[in-house]
Amino acid sequence: MLSGELWPAHPHPYFGECLSSWIVRAAHHNGLKIQTFSEIIFGKQHQIWNRDVDRLAPNFILKIMSSRTSTPINIAKKSTLSLYSGRLFPAIKPSGILRWVNPLVLHHRKHTAFGMQYCPLCLSEDKEAYYRIAWRLALYTFCPIHQVMMRDRCNCGASVNFHRIELGKANLIDAGSLDKCWQCATKLSDASVRTIDTRPKSIFTIWCRVLGVINRGFINSGPVNYDRLILLHQICKIISSTRFNCKTQKYICDKSGLLFIPLTKQLYFEQYDIIERHYILRLAWWLIGNTTAKLKESLNKKAIVTNYLYRDSSEPYLHDISDFKDYVK
Repeated sequence: MLSGELWPAHPHPYFGECLSSWIVRAAHHNGLKIQTFSEIIFGKQHQIWNRDVDRLAPNFILKIMSSRTSTPINIAKKSTLSLYSGRLFPAIKPSGILRWVNPLVLHHRKHTAFGMQYCPLCLSEDKEAYYRIAWRLALYTFCPIHQVMMRDRCNCGASVNFHRIELGKANLIDAGSLDKCWQCATKLSDASVRTIDTRPKSIFTIWCRVLGVINRGFINSGPVNYDRLILLHQICKIISSTRFNCKTQKYICDKSGLLFIPLTKQLYFEQYDIIERHYILRLAWWLIGNTTAKLKESLNKKAIVTNYLYRDSSEPYLHDISDFKDYVK
């Protein structure tokens, strides 16, 4: 059935679709469950669902998906997190926290963390529901298209595991849409939406611009200010740190008029849930803005200790505090 050069059904990836979503759709389009499809196509010796396949996609999988669906290999590669190498982080690393990427935390092929987010309105408008690679990013806490908060779980509390929606259902012939909770079968697009507060406007203008560039896959969008995103992430680390955050968080809230919200204790920024990450990012964006003026003032007033800015980082930009320049991009 799947022995030809092209599969009987050979769906191309939708623009911005992640590899894992594309593979699951290809299996379902060919009338197979994902586990059966994976064993036939990739081999029983290759267990691709016990890893973060969007982060650690072997070349042979990309080549198979490319050749069997008549998709250019460069397009196939853009379905993985490698799209953000040199743009949001220096390079993919096989393990540990990756800057700006929400961890999945796999256990027996199940995502135990809330690494895949979704916009209910995007899913409801899709002709065929699919998941975007951008939805794995920690700074993507709201949908720039619909101006609503992203979600990272079903109302039942389950994380997004669209590769498991057919699991344990021996008699299920048609798995149907990926717009479904694997645990309770509720449509994820039916979840209530929360409109974002776009104040201060200057913060969300910058934030939306960055998310818009990411949404377009960096095509015809101009360069992203890599240094500013490095700085933004470092500020997020400081605010979310149980050791350093209290003074910095209170200073920003007092200065900006933003509501102070106590944070839970997490080891890394990317491990916070979507509501807390959105709050942290809002404070960090306010501090760095379009210029370094507010950041310099916070350093002068000791709200942030200078060496915190380059702590645990090898990025040259963060080490050269005295030569910060205003940035507008």
